Amino acid sequence: MKFAIFTSFYNYLDTFDELVESVLNQTYTNWEWIVSDDFSENPIVMEKLNDLVNNHKNIRLIQPKEKKEFYWNPPTTETDADIFMVLDSDDLLLPKTLEVYKHNFDKFKDVQMICCNSLLRWGNIKGEIYSTRYINFKDNCNITDKMKNSKYSEYSIGDLRAWRNKIKVFEDKQKWVHCAEDVLKTLVNEEIGKILYIPRVLHNYAHRVNSISREIIYEHDIYHEPDRMIENAEIRKSREDLNSVEEYYDTIFETTTPFYFCDFNDNKKTNIIEYFEIGINQRTKEKLKNLYFEQDIRFKTTQFADYLVIKIKSIEDLPHVSDRLNYFLPEFEIVLECDNEIKDDVTDLLNKLGLSYWWFIETKTIFKIRIK
Repeated sequence: MKFAIFTSFYNYLDTFDELVESVLNQTYTNWEWIVSDDFSENPIVMEKLNDLVNNHKNIRLIQPKEKKEFYWNPPTTETDADIFMVLDSDDLLLPKTLEVYKHNFDKFKDVQMICCNSLLRWGNIKGEIYSTRYINFKDNCNITDKMKNSKYSEYSIGDLRAWRNKIKVFEDKQKWVHCAEDVLKTLVNEEIGKILYIPRVLHNYAHRVNSISREIIYEHDIYHEPDRMIENAEIRKSREDLNSVEEYYDTIFETTTPFYFCDFNDNKKTNIIEYFEIGINQRTKEKLKNLYFEQDIRFKTTQFADYLVIKIKSIEDLPHVSDRLNYFLPEFEIVLECDNEIKDDVTDLLNKLGLSYWWFIETKTIFKIRIK
């Protein structure tokens, strides 16, 4: 299985070296990277891209005919790859991204498109954590249903979409000025096969306040274009009987969230990861092991674990967590998730145990305790 990654550069080069390193550092190596200069005013962009292409046989430079062409209609006819992926120039792949995507495309033969979770970082891909995606399709059986039924702050599609080589052209010309073309790609792909959301962080997403796209969004009503995209999609194919969501991982949505913040996502090795949750059932264990197929996930107290991930569902869990933390500590890190209402109780417990921590509040409270 070969991947083609498409990236267009427009002036922004602040994290160029990090992006290049993230692609070259993939554990799965059957890929080609097709890059372009999106009519930049900065001449250094072309200099950097020419140097990149000259030094790597599996990286090619193709010039677009129109502005943002690589984004809304990447040149998929220029490659024989099996899987296409669009990677923004200010984002970052994590080392096992392609390996995990390949595994799931092989596992789910009727899946046409795969997306994943991301850590959103302030300023650039190396910045402080800003947020993460929380996506659960629940009772929605296709993307249109999910978009229509989503509440404020809920996401309908994941990040870093990749799709099988069954679509050559999305639209002859760019029609959408202010809306992300990710919506269109997803709607078209679900007409061919299933959409799989992988609840893993495999991608760093730059939340740049001064980005051009963000300025446009703030100046315009962003909600009209997705509505029209949905209307057009329903004309092409009725969604009434369309079941396009592969829901295999959907049932462990809440189990996976503390894993998003673990440092092991950034390395290439196979780690021993102990997961501690009171009352976890066998089906959840099996799906969690399938989700992290390349890691060694354990559910019993482990003396030589690299990472310990703990999920606290109620204040009644705290004595059990205290007992666990009085046993063996992992070599590198503990990541602990709890409801915001019991954050102070967890803080008291960690202070009593003499553990130094960093915490982050979103829909839940995440504590990170670095051992090394």
